[in-house]
Amino acid sequence: MSWRLDSRRRWVLIGLAVLALLLQAMLDLTRAPVRQRDYELKLAAAERAAEAFQVLRARRQLVNAQVDLLNDPAGTGLIGPEYSQITNATGSLEAKLTSLNPNWAAILVEYFRQAGLAPGDPVALALSGSFPGLNISVYAAMETMRLRPVVITSVGASMWGANDPAFTWLDMESVLFEEGVFTTRSQLASFGGGNDMGRGLSPQGRRLIREAAARNDVPLLECENIEQAIARRMAFYEEQSRGRPYRCYVNVGGGVASLGDTHNRVMLGSGLIADLGQHNWPRKGTLILFAEKGVPVVHMLRLSAIAREEGLPVAPDYLPLPGEGEIFVRQMYRFPLTLAVLIGYCGLCVMILAPELRRGLFDWLPGRRPGEPTKGDTA
Repeated sequence: MSWRLDSRRRWVLIGLAVLALLLQAMLDLTRAPVRQRDYELKLAAAERAAEAFQVLRARRQLVNAQVDLLNDPAGTGLIGPEYSQITNATGSLEAKLTSLNPNWAAILVEYFRQAGLAPGDPVALALSGSFPGLNISVYAAMETMRLRPVVITSVGASMWGANDPAFTWLDMESVLFEEGVFTTRSQLASFGGGNDMGRGLSPQGRRLIREAAARNDVPLLECENIEQAIARRMAFYEEQSRGRPYRCYVNVGGGVASLGDTHNRVMLGSGLIADLGQHNWPRKGTLILFAEKGVPVVHMLRLSAIAREEGLPVAPDYLPLPGEGEIFVRQMYRFPLTLAVLIGYCGLCVMILAPELRRGLFDWLPGRRPGEPTKGDTA
């Protein structure tokens, strides 16, 4: 196809380009907020999570706990110390602050809906004391959707998590249960940390975890090695399933019994994972074993990346309100207007450029000079 780009044709093309930009600007200015799917369900879950945050903040104030407002600017009481006797790993303060948002509950509702979960469906849940804020959002989403979770919790926590020995995640659960916010509680606990056995903790640290499990009446899983820890977790999930297949597996944090090996982190995605793909896993944890059975997996790690993707703030210095974020409402184009503009612009382009296109189509004919008019273009 040959085109003679004389001055007139250039101005026509420039005019069409400018018109396209103006129409795009008009469409952007006329975008309207649109509620996303399951808006009411997501909002209810976020409000439930917000209630849990408020209850735990009030409890921390009642016991005169020290709240580090520099590292916990929203004063939630859910940011623990950097180091304690039950701290089992390094941690990112940015990730911990990012998790303190009740609207994660709406993200989880979205994941569960995409996984096809319905009321009464059993869900295997592996929690970590490292992310108490995210644990709250998981419970809020599950109870709002009336799912049936089976919960195993690693009590030890990384820096800035629920690593205060006097206020572990098991203690937080008990408060929320007593206040009637949640009915869900852990059914089994482990030390967490190295090999899920508390390796790396002092004897005093392991004793404090045993005391936390005892005062909250949660059985503590004590194993001789990581393979045994994984096998016993799988056996417990199977026992608690009551003969019904699990519809989803949810993992919060980087617990080694769930991942299988710390090296597996780099091969696992985040959020809802329908297929893990083929990998040479150093060791298969409960997450991988469930995925190999065809169970959808929700893996909550690398929270800052998920937050950016989903439109949630990263490390906010305030506690966001329920309903904030694109998971609830998005600015979207008006479909009828967009369709009308598209059809009109395409029609205009055809009317203006059709003669040029007809000339160019026949430039390949023998003896024909490029741009020579065809019979249909002459009067």
